[in-house]
Order: sequence, then structure tokens, then C-alpha cells
Amino acid sequence: MIAVGNGREAVEAVRNQHFDVIITDLVMPELDGWEVLEFVRTVQPQPRVIIITAHAREETGKIAINKGAYAFVEKPYIIDKIKGILKEELPSID
Repeated sequence: MIAVGNGREAVEAVRNQHFDVIITDLVMPELDGWEVLEFVRTVQPQPRVIIITAHAREETGKIAINKGAYAFVEKPYIIDKIKGILKEELPSID
């Protein structure tokens, strides 16, 4: 598991390693979550990408799924929601 500080660092991490799950904020410095999602889909189409944001409009979740995100979670209280999403795919997570 790694954490990065902005979208450009996320893209660099995806270039250099394989990920099963990527959690990205929608609003970030350098590159936004849409750009990170698009890059991931071209380089590593298999990771499950979860988009999180506090800046959602009603249609943002639908757009995220249509663009290839595995899930979309609105802040706050994201930890429990993400755990629930991941438990479906990775039952060993507690």
C-alpha cells in the first residue's frame, strides 16, 4: 500500500507498480481524479478504482461508473463505505 500527495504522483505510481485497488480523490492538485482514472484504464485496466469526493453533484457517481470507476463514495464517512466495497472483492479485509 502506498499513499501519494497529488494526481501526478498517482500516475507515476501506476506507471511503476501493479495495484489491485486504487482509491483516488476527485479533486486533487496537479491532475484530478478523472485524469488519474483515465490513465489507470489505459495502463492497468484491471485495478478496481474507487473515486471519493466531497464535491459531488447528483450525476457525479453515474459519470464515475460510466468512465470505468468500480465505485464512487461521497465524503464524509468514507472509511466504512470503502471497507464494505472492498469486502465484496477481498473478504479477508476487516
